[in-house]
Order: sequence, then structure tokens, then C-alpha cells
Amino acid sequence: MTFEIMDYTKTNGILNHRIRFELPLNYSDSQDRREITIVATLTQLYDEAKHGDTDLAAVLPLLKNAKVIAYLQGGPGFPCTVPFAKSSFAKPLLEKDYVIIYIDQRGTGLSTPIEVGTLDVLVPRDSGTTDQDYAQQQMEYLLHFRADSIVEDFESIRTMLLGEDLKWSILGQSYGGFCSFTYLSTHAKSLKLVLITGGVPPINYGPDDVYKATYQRTKDRNVHYYNKYPGDVARVRDILEYLDSNNVTLPNGGTLSVERFQLLGIDFGHSGGTDELHQTVLKFHYDLELFGKPTYKTLYNIQNASSFDTNIIYALFQEAIYLDGNNKAVLQSNWSAERLRATETNYVFKKDADGPIYFTGEMVYKSMFDDYTELKPLKTLAHLLHKNEHWSPLYDVNTLEKLKFTDVPIVAATYYNDQYVDFDLTNKVKQQVFKGNGNLRQYITSNQFHDGLRLDSECVVGALLRLLESEVD
Repeated sequence: MTFEIMDYTKTNGILNHRIRFELPLNYSDSQDRREITIVATLTQLYDEAKHGDTDLAAVLPLLKNAKVIAYLQGGPGFPCTVPFAKSSFAKPLLEKDYVIIYIDQRGTGLSTPIEVGTLDVLVPRDSGTTDQDYAQQQMEYLLHFRADSIVEDFESIRTMLLGEDLKWSILGQSYGGFCSFTYLSTHAKSLKLVLITGGVPPINYGPDDVYKATYQRTKDRNVHYYNKYPGDVARVRDILEYLDSNNVTLPNGGTLSVERFQLLGIDFGHSGGTDELHQTVLKFHYDLELFGKPTYKTLYNIQNASSFDTNIIYALFQEAIYLDGNNKAVLQSNWSAERLRATETNYVFKKDADGPIYFTGEMVYKSMFDDYTELKPLKTLAHLLHKNEHWSPLYDVNTLEKLKFTDVPIVAATYYNDQYVDFDLTNKVKQQVFKGNGNLRQYITSNQFHDGLRLDSECVVGALLRLLESEVD
């Protein structure tokens, strides 16, 4: 395993080093010599006295005495954003003298990115291979891109940058919080403290449990939306009737189906999302009144409102993140969101029905692998993943329930109105896994949504750090 400095920047008092690591694809088989590239950004305040005489292009600043915190990005399948100023959650951490390491998780950003075009390169197809066999090969490769492998990448990077004995802290947002609990299950001794924002995983619960809860949360957000914009009840119905009767092609060749339009409800999960969706609905309906069809601008905005074309891991693994090899009660996802949708009212479009038609949320449906340009070639692979019953272990409950706050403190921001990570499931996990051991202490709020870390960083990070400082000597 090796690393090199790719680049460095010094802007607005921020010093960034972009570092490239060559790490194993497969940590469970020492005979597998395949490697992938992982890229991290080391971010700290620039100090002339400390850094002025250093060849920053060739030498990393010493981290031995630094407070280092590694960031686990949400997703799955999204890269980190590199800060070039004291903004977002970097600001309160840097002001507390933290050095932040942003690591593009494997398959994202600069870390061996997974797209349709790159997957063909990473998993070459031999002539004569059937679609089914090739999809099986792709799945076997992608199973190395789960939380357990992500954690091993982080551990390798910690060791290479800090040494075997020095600990670091971690901050996990959303899916990054899920990865943080995998980290705690396997390498708790490497961690000083753990901050979680909107990301306590549903340990010992499967996809059906998750989507039963999140459909209810999404229903609540739909009710709020239509109460706020009652005129959209008729507008949305008109739009869906138009889409049901017409083949609408998006600028990149994708299809705007009824189900794809309903997926815009994913915006309900962040601040201002209902207002953004109203603007989309109003514009689309206005286009129909003026021209009898949506304009290019409307279609372009809808196409770019979702991340599934550009982040295919997000679509492929959306339900797989709830499958833990240690939970033998749930072996496969079997299109959980799709199955449960049929049992929920208002989520299925019917022309002769009355009342509002609900938008869906952070859910993946079979139709997406027909509607999205970049997902179409992955349809066979998607079906294999939903049938797969062999998943790597993610969480060790015995280890987690023994962790003490004085050893590895865990503090979490839990959002009461979180559309994606259910509040009630989070509290069940706290009760059932930690069993009153004093760990997993929460900052609970209804003032922010799932994106609280990004939009209200000072409040959220400040609350977590104050909780730590009041509890830890």
C-alpha cells in the first residue's frame, strides 16, 4: 500500500492536500492482488509559522500532535466536497483546531469512480459471456464497495498517515453514520470519538422495516406539502395524467415517467424542499397550459434534480445498505420499496381516484432501470443484487453494547422530522443495541432536516461538541 501527494492548494487561509492511495480491492482475501485508488483531502488552517518553510508540494504537514477527524460522506455513492474556505461544517471544526480528512469513498469522486463506462473497464467482459454471467461478475466486484470495505480503507489511511498507535475521530453524515457504526464494530480502538449526523443505522432491522417507517415519514411530508400548496393537488394530477398518456424524453435520453416524476419527493427531506418542488410543479403545469407540453428548461431541471444517473452506486445499493450478514433474519431486499408501495395508499397513480397523489422519497423502483439513461445497462445487475443472499457483516452488536462513553464517546444529531433515517427506528436501536450503557448520546431537534449538518453547521456541530465537552474530561 502506497500514497502520494497529487496536489495542494492554499486559499482563504485553508491548506488542502489531495493525497492518492493505492489500496486492496479485497481485504478478505490476501491472495487477491487487485488494487484500487482512494483519494483523500487533508484540510487544515494555514499557519505561516508552521507551514511557511515546508515544501508543501512534496511533504505532508506533521499530524502527530494534531486533532484529526475523518469525514464519512453520506450516500451511498457520493464523493466529498473539498472546502476552499471556512464554510459549512469545516468552519466550526477548523476553529476548534481540527485537521479534517475528507475521503472519497471507493467508487466515488476520484476513488476509482463507478459509472457504467468505468465498470466496463474495471470488469472486462469476455467475448461470448452472457448478460446474466456478466452481471454476476459485476456484482461480485461491486460487493467490495460496501461499508465494511470502506472502513478498511479508512483504517489503512489512518495507519499510513498517523501510524498504528495514534487514534483519530470520525464524523459520519447519513450513510456515513452507518459506516461509522461498522467502524465501531471492527476498529473501535482506533477511534477517539464519533460524531453522527442523521445517520444511526437500523441495526437488526431489514429493508421492509425501514421502508414501512419512511413511507409514513414521506406521507407526513406530502400532507404538509399539499396543505402548504393546495393548488398543487390538481396540478400534480394533471401532470401525471399527461405523463401517463405521453412518452416524454428527457434531454439525456431518459424517460420522464409517472414514477420518475413522483421521485421528486426526495426533496422533501431537506430544508426548502417543498418550496422547490412547488416551483417545479407550477412551471410544468404552466408549460402544459401554454404549449401543451413541458419546455426543454423544465425537462432539463427535472433530469438534473436527481443523482441516480451520475451516482449509480446510490441506485444499486440503496436497499443493500440495510442488509447485514450478521442479521440472518433478513437475507435479501427483493425490491422492498416496490413491494411496500403497493400496500400504501396514494403512492400509486390511478386516473379515476380522488384526492392527492403522493410523491415518493429516497426509494428505488424497478422502473428506474428503464427510465434513467445510465441505469438501463444495469438492469440485470440490479435484479441480481435484490436477489442476493450473501452479504458481508456490517455490525457487531456484542461489541457495540460493550462500548463505554469514556472509551469511545458517540454523540449523534437526530432529526425528529428526518424523512430518510426514521426517528423512531433510531431510538429503538439506541434502546436495543446500547441497552442503557450510557453511550450514543443524542442532540435531538425538530429545527433541522436531514441536511442540518450542511445548512446549519454551527448549530449542529456546536451542539455535538458541547455535548462531548460537558461529558468528557
